[in-house]
Amino acid sequence: MMNLFSRRRVNVADSSPSMTPSSSSVTGPARPIRLVYCDENGRFRMDPEAVAALQLVKEPVGVVSVCGRARQGKSFILNQLLGRTSGFRVASTHRPCTKGLWLWSTPLKRTSLDGTEYNLLLLDSEGIDAYDQTGTYSTQIFSLAVLLSSMFIYNQMGGIDEAALDRLSLVTQMTKHIRVRASGGRSSVSELGQFSPIFVWLLRDFYLDLVEDNRKITPRDYLEIALRPVQGSGRDITAKNEIRDSVRALFPDRECFTLVRTLNNESDLQRLDQISLEKLRPEFRSGLDALTKFVFERTRPKQVGATMMTGPVLIGITESYLDALNHGAVPTISSSWQ
Repeated sequence: MMNLFSRRRVNVADSSPSMTPSSSSVTGPARPIRLVYCDENGRFRMDPEAVAALQLVKEPVGVVSVCGRARQGKSFILNQLLGRTSGFRVASTHRPCTKGLWLWSTPLKRTSLDGTEYNLLLLDSEGIDAYDQTGTYSTQIFSLAVLLSSMFIYNQMGGIDEAALDRLSLVTQMTKHIRVRASGGRSSVSELGQFSPIFVWLLRDFYLDLVEDNRKITPRDYLEIALRPVQGSGRDITAKNEIRDSVRALFPDRECFTLVRTLNNESDLQRLDQISLEKLRPEFRSGLDALTKFVFERTRPKQVGATMMTGPVLIGITESYLDALNHGAVPTISSSWQ
């Protein structure tokens, strides 16, 4: 059990039971493949290669996605979960690397704490505020990642301040454009929360002392304090509290992790995909161990009612959501799963 969370470098084809690929993986070397993209006509599509790969995964599936602002190291974190220095594309330029949603081609064979065997799929998402995006597109990408995930990691640089919470207004927008059922009008946020993934707010390059009322607090405490309603009245206060209320209701199962800066050397930061884990700061490695342990322990196969997600089910759900978005309709969770 101890080597389940070992941070030694492993190839995805490693024979260790904690990281063995599913026998139903796409042919060829393990690599990121495009799952969802927007075509030249502005319509969302599924990539045929990803569809072919997922058709082969007949066992239960759990999905871990990483979302957040562009150019803040989402792909790097996914590579660390894979136990690799490279995999999902990491670059040092200002231009976003990832467009749409990308999937690691080889599922990781996992066993949950209750003994259920399943395939863990890792999902990388386009930065939600890239300069060439519209607000609607950002909300759609964010919503798709949430709807498809068992665990949703929101990656951010620095602490939780008002600007960080404002960026999560995407949550508020998302809840206005998704329904649980086709009939009965708009779903409440708490209804949607029953189908939501575990939410992890990951704070990168974090340097603050977590202290409240002269006592040390945990990152989870820090998150809960940040989500408390703001006192006062007026339109601004109402807007701030709407975001906080939406996050609390949509993600009832939530956690927070902090990671210090990866390296101290600026030039090394521009080539993270070439630097071994052993050369990263010990404090970063310790925090990464804790995050990895949590991800691997808590992720479960996604399920709605009696329907367990498999590769083919994931294809059908994704196509249903994309069809709704392409026709200007409201994605409906129960209809998509049916």
